[in-house]
Amino acid sequence: MRLGLARQRMNSATGRFRTFKSGLIGFTKAAVTLIIGTISLSAVGHGQSVEAGGFTSSSPQAQQFRLGQLTFSGNVHTKESLLLWLIPLNSGDIFDQSKWELGLEQINRLGLFEPVSPSDAVFSFDYSKSIVDVELKLTERDRQRIDLSGGGGTTGGVNVGLDYSNMNLSGIGDRLAARVREGNRERSFGADYSIMLLRKTPINFEVSGFYRRLEFVDARTTEQSRGPLLIERTAGASFGLSIPVAGSPYRIGSPTSVKFLYSFATTNLMDTFLSQPGGTEQALEQKGIRIASITPALVHDTLDRAFDPSTGQRLVFAVEVGARFLGGSMNTIQPSLDFRCFFPVGPRVNQDPASTRGPRVVGFRGRASHISSAGKPFRPEALSSVGGVPIFKRFFLGGQQEVRGYDVNSIAPVARVERSVIQSGEQPVLLSSELRPIGGDTEVVINAEYRVPLVWRLSAAAFADFGASFNIRHLSQERVESAGRIQPFDTPVIIATVLQPIDSGLPDYRVSVGAELRIQIPVLNIPLRLIVSANPNAQRRLPPGVLLAPEKRFSFGFGFGRTL
Repeated sequence: MRLGLARQRMNSATGRFRTFKSGLIGFTKAAVTLIIGTISLSAVGHGQSVEAGGFTSSSPQAQQFRLGQLTFSGNVHTKESLLLWLIPLNSGDIFDQSKWELGLEQINRLGLFEPVSPSDAVFSFDYSKSIVDVELKLTERDRQRIDLSGGGGTTGGVNVGLDYSNMNLSGIGDRLAARVREGNRERSFGADYSIMLLRKTPINFEVSGFYRRLEFVDARTTEQSRGPLLIERTAGASFGLSIPVAGSPYRIGSPTSVKFLYSFATTNLMDTFLSQPGGTEQALEQKGIRIASITPALVHDTLDRAFDPSTGQRLVFAVEVGARFLGGSMNTIQPSLDFRCFFPVGPRVNQDPASTRGPRVVGFRGRASHISSAGKPFRPEALSSVGGVPIFKRFFLGGQQEVRGYDVNSIAPVARVERSVIQSGEQPVLLSSELRPIGGDTEVVINAEYRVPLVWRLSAAAFADFGASFNIRHLSQERVESAGRIQPFDTPVIIATVLQPIDSGLPDYRVSVGAELRIQIPVLNIPLRLIVSANPNAQRRLPPGVLLAPEKRFSFGFGFGRTL
C-alpha cells in the first residue's frame, strides 16, 4: 500500500514538472517573438519605404496608421480619378487592409492593366504621425484591338468581318466597339459605346446602333439553283443599364450584375418564291415591321478573359418582352439561357510562367431559348410571320458559331407553303407549292471542345456540336392575303399565301464532330482556324421539293474567331 502511495506522489510531481516545462517554453517563444518584432519595427524608421502587400495589426495595442498620399505610376492613359474611385480609401482614413485588397481586386476586374499583385505596392511609414503613403505600380494593357471574323467553306456562304474595340477610350473606363460585315449573304455595320457612372453603386450605361442586310435560307436544291428565300433589311438602336449585385456596394466589374435593355428596330422583309409554270422568281415585301422590346437579364461572369478563356464560367438568363405599348408591331416574349464554362486539365504544356502558351482546356456551352406571341395577333403580309412571331425572330441554326459542318440557317422545321392568285369572278390560280423552312419557336445548342497548345502560335481543338430547332407549340394552318403585282398579270392582284404544317421526315437536330487547327497570325494577332467536321446525320438526300441545299457528310471550312 505504501508502495502505491509513493507511486501516486511521484506521478503527480512528474505532471507538475511537465506543466511547468511547457509553460516555460511558451514564455520563451513569446519573449523571443516580441524582441524580434521590436527590432524589425525599429528598423523601419521615419520616412522608410517597404515594398509589401500591406500590413495587418493583430494586437489591439498596435499602432494604427492613416492613409496619407495614394499615388499611381504606369497609368499612361487612365485618369487618376478613376483609380482613386476604385480603391475605397480616402486620404485621412484609417488604413483598412480589407478595403485595400478590395481596391486591388476591382482594378484587376476592370481589365485595363496587367494583373496587379500586393507586391506592386510601396508603403512609406511615418511613425511619428501614424501616416502611411502608398504608391501603386501599374502596367497598362493595349486598349485598342482589331479583329477579323467570318469564314467560308464547303457548306456555302463566305463573309468577312472587321471589328475595332477600344476598352478605355477617354481614360475613364469607357468603351467603344465598331464592326463591319461583308459577304455574299450578309452586309452589316454597327457601333456600341458604354460608360460607367462613378457612384457608390457603379452603373454602366451603354448605347448602340446597327444596320444589317441578311439573306436566308439557301434554297438551292439538287434540281435547280435559286436565290435565298428571305431577304431582311433591319436598322435599330438600343439603350441599356447594368448594375452590380454581388459583393461590396463599392464593387466595380462585379461578377454578377443585372441588366436592363430597351431596343427598337424596324425591318423590311422580302419573301421570294418561284411561280409555275416557268419557274419565274417572284417576291412579296412587307415594310415597317417594328420590334420594340425591353430585356431584363441576370449575368454572372467569372471568365479569366473574353477570348479563349481557360477558367471560369458565364451564365446569362434573360427575358425579352416585345410589346406594342413600347412602340412595336406585335407582342412577343422570349426567355433564353446561355451557360459557358471552362477549366484547365492536366499540367501546363510549357511550365515557364512567362510563356504565352496556355494550358489544355475543356470548354462547354449550353444555350436554350423559346419565343411565342401574346395578345392581339399580328396581321402579316406574305410570309413575314409564323404563329404570330416574325419569321426572322424564329430559330434557324447552323454555321461555325453554332453547329460546325452545316450551313448558316439551314437547321429548321419545314412546312408546305402554297401561293395562289385571286381575281374577281375567277377561280384561284395556283402559283407555287413549296416545302420550305419556317424556323422553330425553340432552340437548343450544345458545344463541347478540348483545346491543346502545340508549338509556337499553333494549337488544336477537338469538338462536338449539337443543335436543334423545333416547335413546342403546335402549328396550325395559316392564311394571309396581300395585294401586289406579279408576273404574268398586268394589274394588281390578291396573292393568297397558305401555310400547312406537315411531317417532312427531316430530323429537328443535327450533330457534328471534328477538329480545328488554329493559328495566331503574327503582327496582326488574328486567329485563323481550319475546320474539318464529320456530320453523322447530314441529310444528303432531301425529300422531293424541300427548299434546302443537300448537306455533306464531311465538310471543310476556314474562319476567324471562335465558337466558344
